[in-house]
Amino acid sequence: MNLDLVGLHAHIGSQIFELDPYAAAIEALAGLADPDWCRLLNVGGGLGIAYTSADEPPSISDYVDVKVRGVERVFDPVPRILIEPGRSLVGNAGVTAYEIGTVKEIPNVRTYLSVNGGMSDNLRPMLYGSRYEAIVANRARETPDTLATVAGMHCESGDILITDAMLASPAVGDILVTPATGAYGYAMASNYNGAPRPAVVFCKGGDARVVVRRETWDDLLSRDVG
Repeated sequence: MNLDLVGLHAHIGSQIFELDPYAAAIEALAGLADPDWCRLLNVGGGLGIAYTSADEPPSISDYVDVKVRGVERVFDPVPRILIEPGRSLVGNAGVTAYEIGTVKEIPNVRTYLSVNGGMSDNLRPMLYGSRYEAIVANRARETPDTLATVAGMHCESGDILITDAMLASPAVGDILVTPATGAYGYAMASNYNGAPRPAVVFCKGGDARVVVRRETWDDLLSRDVG
């Protein structure tokens, strides 16, 4: 079998806020490439997004600039440049909405909120410690006054979505929203503990439409035999 090698692809990771590593990766690629055959150069993705107010990712324009200038500096002729923006395009486009089912106050310890979701729809906090913020959607204009830990509905001690969230007087029946779940929310969802996955709804200009319907119990049983 013969291969027609036309380019190189590199990916140094994701959720990266520093720009210098991208330039270093491009320089490493230059040492592997031959201008006779390298017509395509995929310099990967990795640009992070702000999951919390403390996160400060670089701008998309700075991110693109450092990659394009990096390629132009070490490649002659300059190959076609490909970039995989990933979560920087879709991460902030999605939010996850939960209903608060229980508010449990432990004096001098903390306040817990339980919601009708958890590690089955957002595994990232439990899997590798990702941090999120939250807002009580139906109290969005009120000043946050309650420090609470948001717990999922699953029978796991690690099923904690947010350890410390400042929320506006959360109460049973309120809608709790976690932003920035458009990239790794539904894509990583599972049927853990037999939980049906939630629906996906697209919203624009005050209109909403279901694009992935909510799973049913029949869906969960559909592959059972006998």
